Amino acid sequence: MKSIAQTLCLVTAITLPVSAQAENITLKLYAYGLKAGTISINGAENTAAYSVKGLLSPSRLLKTFKDVGYTGSAAGTIRKGAYFTRRYSGHARTGSRNSIVKMHWKGASPIVDRYSPERERRDYDITPSKQTGTKDLLTAAYITFKTVTRDDLCNITHDMFDGRRRSQISLNAPKISGDIAICTGSYKRIAGFSAHQMQKGVNFPFTMRYERQNDGTYRFQEFTSEATFGKIRAIRK
Repeated sequence: MKSIAQTLCLVTAITLPVSAQAENITLKLYAYGLKAGTISINGAENTAAYSVKGLLSPSRLLKTFKDVGYTGSAAGTIRKGAYFTRRYSGHARTGSRNSIVKMHWKGASPIVDRYSPERERRDYDITPSKQTGTKDLLTAAYITFKTVTRDDLCNITHDMFDGRRRSQISLNAPKISGDIAICTGSYKRIAGFSAHQMQKGVNFPFTMRYERQNDGTYRFQEFTSEATFGKIRAIRK
């Protein structure tokens, strides 16, 4: 479940004008063939700014095994089609970790305003201000799952920072057949992870499926991946 948390950790708002485009993305999440929960990613944007909110609600079955869940928000600016995080806050429960994070970005560098619970610095910890060029994980998830034009479909890399760990999502160029587009990619742990976490896995490949709409845009439909605990699948409702 940790990989889901690290890929989706979540959301605060920027005020956007009424003309902003909005998209509500709801996914059913499955692990081992069983429903694990529901993911909601709700974003709004105009040509200059965006905001996104995210939520992971565990299924009743999952709750009996692990206390997991996510809620949060992110907001930032858009310049020449690129997204830049300016504010992020999130509350993540992974079963082994319950954390609250608040950050803002000064230029290209993140500044951690709060990360609780606090702990003593460890030898694998990284310096937040040196993680330039990163965005929060929720913003990266929103960009990955939102409806886009053919020119903006996949073929992109996101460097991410969650307050302690740096990671990366890479999507290859799409393979299109008829109205279906398939994008392969990977989630990679970069730095700030313990040796035990790195031994459990560094690269996690995944596959995204999109469907062409009547207006020519491509709408996300399905995500499949191998995580540290097994295969996961997310299907759009």
